[in-house]
Amino acid sequence: MWYWIFRPFVIFLSKLFFKLNVEGIENLPKKNNFIVVANHTSYLDPFILGAVIPKKIYWLAVRDLYKASPAVRWFFHVTGAMPDGKSSENLIRLLTNNKIVGLFPEGIRTHDGKLNEFRRGAALLALRTGRPIVPCAILGAYEAFPRSAKFPKPRPIKIKIGKPQYLLKEFEDVVDDIRLQEGTFKIRSAIEGMMHARQ
Repeated sequence: MWYWIFRPFVIFLSKLFFKLNVEGIENLPKKNNFIVVANHTSYLDPFILGAVIPKKIYWLAVRDLYKASPAVRWFFHVTGAMPDGKSSENLIRLLTNNKIVGLFPEGIRTHDGKLNEFRRGAALLALRTGRPIVPCAILGAYEAFPRSAKFPKPRPIKIKIGKPQYLLKEFEDVVDDIRLQEGTFKIRSAIEGMMHARQ
């Protein structure tokens, strides 16, 4: 319930303060669930991206954020977020139960606005479940609220939703390392391409 209460509130504030613009909403799969993957530039990222995608996203969050305050822990609980670490089986369970999972493969927010190297978790989930990856590029959130700032600034933010990326499901218990590297490269390249495309 709380997820759907927060969503219109976040959209309203994002359009008011950040002139939020969304491109590619038609690329979201309509008949099956998926894995949302995006670059990570700001604390704003999961809130805005979660608001513009019209389905509940179960986010994977950095475990240290759960130590921030009781309010943060409460917010993560009611929105269905979960700490990183030994959570791959939980995410696989969510995906096989037709839920949508969201990850930031860089792991931490960028220091300079540029795209960092990706961890392989998103590719692993796609290979284990056969669910498509929906790559998203978040533009402007770094300028609005970089990790060095205490408060956000009213800067334009744009979300680009790319076409689904499919990785052939792996039925073996152990996923081949080369396939993981190839999948991770494919996902990162899709996001990097949208970040550098003409806006």
